[in-house]
Amino acid sequence: MADNKNENPAPPLPEPTLVSQPMWEAANEGKLFLQFDPISGKPQFWPRPVNVQNGKADYEWREVSGKGTLYAWTLVHVPAPGFDDRVPYVLGSVDLAEGGRVVAQMVNAEVEQLTPGLAVRVVWERRSEEINIYCLLYTSPSPRDRG
Repeated sequence: MADNKNENPAPPLPEPTLVSQPMWEAANEGKLFLQFDPISGKPQFWPRPVNVQNGKADYEWREVSGKGTLYAWTLVHVPAPGFDDRVPYVLGSVDLAEGGRVVAQMVNAEVEQLTPGLAVRVVWERRSEEINIYCLLYTSPSPRDRG
């Protein structure tokens, strides 16, 4: 029997559903799409089969800039399967400029540099021909570094 203890499996690939397919198609082109309530303009994320504002299936897909501000973060020491070679890594929660909050791995982050309100933007990690995953990149110095 082969010893596979030292092999790190690849990060898992999401499996798009009928509901999430438009988001993954856009991501494959390097675009971040969210569902929006057509009346209030409020976004919802993660994709759902119904509009959380009114319970109907009347949401709209819209492209968002992928720019936002860091809301919170955590340093991951015990990784999910497929992320062993990345530990420790930072997961960030970001309030997007257009509204809505997303969570993703921060690709250039050192915990000591992070503060709430830090400007971030989405960047992409290609995992297959069909799947492009969004990650977060901070784009401004920490408010405490600005003097």
